[in-house]
Amino acid sequence: MVKNLPEYHQSVFFPLLEHATDVDCKLMLIDQMLEIGDKKDLALLEELETHDNHKISTRAFEIRCALLEKLGIADPSEKTRLPMDLCFIYEEFNIEPSDVDPDLDMDFGVPLDILDS
Repeated sequence: MVKNLPEYHQSVFFPLLEHATDVDCKLMLIDQMLEIGDKKDLALLEELETHDNHKISTRAFEIRCALLEKLGIADPSEKTRLPMDLCFIYEEFNIEPSDVDPDLDMDFGVPLDILDS
């Protein structure tokens, strides 16, 4: 029975980072991901963003953002965010939220009377 490895194991840098002994070597390897990295390295960079060492996690975030830009890939975490300007557009153009569809069975625990103000 073959178990699927995590996606970040597909990166050629994974074994190198596993065997690197000091922080400076790991930082150099992370920097090299921007030079020669590809899509397979993005999962490893995401994993390194949660590293215990602040220098490594910060550098991994910076390199992941730069690599996404280099590869022409939109950051998936940015797709779900709305611009702050949108918060003020509703008020500026006097737009009100649409009526609640009674067919939707969603309860977020927020009373709907807040929409009346």
